[in-house]
This record gives sequence, C-alpha cells and structure tokens, in this order.
Amino acid sequence: MNVDETFDLVILGGGCAGLSLAYRLAQHEQPPRTLIIDPRDEYTNDRTWCGWPVTAHPFQKDVRARWHGLTLHTEHTSTTVESRRYPYEMLEAERFYTRTLEAIDAHPRLTSHQGRAVEVEDRDDGISITLESGETFQARFGVDTRPHPKPLVAPWLWQDFAGINVQAAEIPQGAELMDFRVGDDPHDGIDFLYVLPYAPDQALFEWTRFGRPPTDPTTLEHALEAHLDVRFGVGQWQALRRETGTLPMAPPTRTNGRSMVAAGAYGGAMRAATGYAFHAIQRWADDCASALIKGQPPVGAHPGRILPHLDRIFMSTLERHPERAPEFYQLLFEKAPTDSLIRFLSGVPTLQDTLHVMNALPWAPLIKSTVHHALSSRT
Repeated sequence: MNVDETFDLVILGGGCAGLSLAYRLAQHEQPPRTLIIDPRDEYTNDRTWCGWPVTAHPFQKDVRARWHGLTLHTEHTSTTVESRRYPYEMLEAERFYTRTLEAIDAHPRLTSHQGRAVEVEDRDDGISITLESGETFQARFGVDTRPHPKPLVAPWLWQDFAGINVQAAEIPQGAELMDFRVGDDPHDGIDFLYVLPYAPDQALFEWTRFGRPPTDPTTLEHALEAHLDVRFGVGQWQALRRETGTLPMAPPTRTNGRSMVAAGAYGGAMRAATGYAFHAIQRWADDCASALIKGQPPVGAHPGRILPHLDRIFMSTLERHPERAPEFYQLLFEKAPTDSLIRFLSGVPTLQDTLHVMNALPWAPLIKSTVHHALSSRT
C-alpha cells in the first residue's frame, strides 16, 4: 500500500461496527473505495453478542443458539417469559469475524490495514489519518468506531462483565437472562448472572455488574469461578473459553465531526439503559451503507429523542435505588407484554410498547427521578 494513498472512506476500528459496515459495502460491486484500519494483528473469539433480532441482519446463519424462553431470578421469585416471534440469540465473534473478513479480503475496493491512528485531521473537505508507523492516508469521509472511554458522571454506569464457556455434567437447559441471587451490596454495584446453554453439557456463564467507577473484570471473573465451584463442585467444571470487557451505559462519548461520523458502542449504538448494541449496530450499518452506496456521506447512529430521556430517568432511578434493581426488572418481565418489552429493550419500540413498559414500573421513584433531572438541568 502506498503512503499518502487516497480513499473514498476510511473506517477506524475493525470491531463489530466497523466490520458490519464494511461487510455491507462488500455486497456491492462498486462501493466507495474503503480502507479499514485496526491495530490488532489477529482476530480471536473474544466476544459474544446477544439480543433479539427485532430487525433482520445478515449474520443469522452465524448465530450459535437461540432461546424462545427466558427466566429472571430474584431472591423472592422467578419469572419466565416466552416469545415465539423474537427468540433471544447468541452470536460468537469468531464466526462473525470469519464471514466479514473473508468478504473484505475478496473485494478489490475494500482494504484492511493493521495500524493504530495517532492523529486524525478532520476537515470540511476530507480527513487525513496518521498511524504510529508514520503512514498517512487521505479520505473524503471517515467513520470512527474506536472505543473512547472517559469518566462517567451520574447517573451513567459502567457495564463490566466476565464470561466463561463452561463444560459440566449438570448444565441447566433453560436460558437464564438475569439472576440477581449473586453479589453482596448493591450499592457497590448491581450484580447479576446470566446462563445460556447451547449444548447438553455446555453453557455460557457471565457475571455482569452495573456500577461506577468501573470494576476490574478480573474481579468478576474470580467471583464467577467461585460461583461455579459452589454450583458444580471444585474440579467438576471446565473452562472452554473466557471473555471480559467494560462498556459504557451512557450517551455517546464520541461525537460527529466535519467529515467523520462516530459509530459503534461509544458512538450512540449502545442503548444506555440496557447495554445491548449488536442489533442496533446492524441497523446503523444498513443505514450507513445505504447512504454511501448512493454517493452520500456516511451517517451516524440515531437513537432518537424519547429513548435517551427515558434511559436517563431509568438510570437515575437505579442509581438512587440500586437495591430495587431486581424488583424493577422483575416487574418489567412480569407485567409488560413480552414482545413490547423486547422491542423496547432493543431500542425500536412503538408508542404503545413504551406505554406498556412505563406502566409496568412503579411510578413514584420514576417521577422523583424525572423531577430531580428537570431541576438539575436548570442549574
């Protein structure tokens, strides 16, 4: 590749968002001449993405497992919901990476390049990228999907997680989406476990914490290991694969520039109140690719106006009453129509869906959070 080479589009970051967009472009004969820049020298099975396919996406064949029924546990009760229309699905990164990278490598107008951008000049007439290696690239437009962590302030929280693909003799055969019967003090973080069985003797166990400041995922990994020792017995389970991560449950931490748009988990695709991002990223990738194929500039994520406000109110309520988090989620599962709740959690609710979800929650703490937010926004 020539230094100072010019492209129509540069994608910074070859993770879920960057590769999802590039894969769409690769399905066309004459997409914009595109460069994907990512620092990793190899792709590993480092992530598991879950959620509901409320809208179609091109990776259905790569889904590892699906569940129509999901159970939520609290200390006081268990609630199981079922949706025939929207099965909960799990997709492992390995299959996704294989499909997207093969499509990119096979297309003459798409190029992957290993490197780390250290300087980005974002102008009205284009962008210039300088890598650690000293290489520079020019492009008319850019899409920035890189992580952009920064300190979070109230009411936003970090979602820290540690997962282990477990092989054991007595794997539960039902999917457990949130099990709040773990953790100690909710004021130190809202902890829950989810269990997704995908074979008679195998399941993904993942310990998740909502909190601020972020928790070292290694701490959660140790907690999960201790839980598995109690659940199966020491030496009676085997770790097939591990993953850890930290994600912001917050508004976008990276914003659009002049010729560069922000995308991905830090660019508005992640739902602040849920942490779900994969399917929202797929909807964004459809929209962005469609604009680019038409010769238009790339577009960023569009979370809308109503949901961000509702997310702030809900997150404010969780921050004020972390001990009631299991109750709030249990009420959502128990009282809201399941498909309405799924569309709401996925970020594509109808007005009726939103009303169903609001009516499932206790009004008093939500109203107090709304008033608190209104008063604080005036100061």
